[in-house]
Amino acid sequence: MLRMVTFDLGHTILDEERDREVELSVRPAFPMPGVMDALPQIRLPMGIWANTTAATADDVRQWLRRAALDHFFSCIVTSTDAGYRKPDRRFFLHALATCGCRADEVLFVGNQLNSDIAGANACAILSVFLTDHAYRSRDDTEVNTKPTYSIGTLKELPELLARIGIHV
Repeated sequence: MLRMVTFDLGHTILDEERDREVELSVRPAFPMPGVMDALPQIRLPMGIWANTTAATADDVRQWLRRAALDHFFSCIVTSTDAGYRKPDRRFFLHALATCGCRADEVLFVGNQLNSDIAGANACAILSVFLTDHAYRSRDDTEVNTKPTYSIGTLKELPELLARIGIHV
């Protein structure tokens, strides 16, 4: 039974391209399409599992605060804090332990097959891949991996959760 929905951060929850030239600590934060439609409808606890190069969970929390989204997320895990980057299995195992969940209790939503979906699959975590072009990241590469579910935008997530028997 699902106990938590977790999300990648960059280009899944927040736009990582807009104002890219501005230092991250002061960069404005802009939600991706569908974020403001989907998150308020989800009743399960939510988390962020972010592939960062230097940002910690506290840094991510501040960025989410600038977008007025921090109150939605009870658990934030970064690769900087974990010591491993997605798709490394150890990142996902660390994230599960940090959030206090087993793999079969989490649904992970991401925008990259090569890191988000491949890593979730390696740990038997249910995954949702965002297919719309708006969610593409510059560092996504082709891989032969399949998500558990695919949706166009985050706006479709509450409907998917209802369809698979999760009350939103």
